Amino acid sequence: MSPEDCRPSDDIFNATDALFPTRIMKLLPHTHFYFLLTVLALDGAFFTTTNPGKVAPVTLMIGFLLLALTLYLLLGRALAVCGFYGLSLGRHRQRLAVFCTAGLGGLLALQSMGELNSRDMLVLLPLAVILYVYVSYGRARAST
Repeated sequence: MSPEDCRPSDDIFNATDALFPTRIMKLLPHTHFYFLLTVLALDGAFFTTTNPGKVAPVTLMIGFLLLALTLYLLLGRALAVCGFYGLSLGRHRQRLAVFCTAGLGGLLALQSMGELNSRDMLVLLPLAVILYVYVSYGRARAST
């Protein structure tokens, strides 16, 4: 599949077209789509067969990492689709997906331990935004 097949054209988002679902499928690279489906199937199999109250802590860590991987893949695909609607992130897309995954994973870890409250949200959100801007500015400045 060539990159030209994935570029939006004027009529690709015509929802009245009978081929609209097949045109949307062209927007997703097939290897990423199938990998995402595989990870979602693994999530379904893992989380339906384990009981968090009766498994070893290592199994809980594996489940958390699997959930973080799924979240990263979903955020990456969502940011890729946003590019077709005018929000072009370019090379910052992967960095933003990593930061969002780390932030949401940290919030999920705090919530699962019962330590998440509104003060944590008020502190962590501005710190995450400042860290993202600092890292992005540092990388952009180092590359010039």
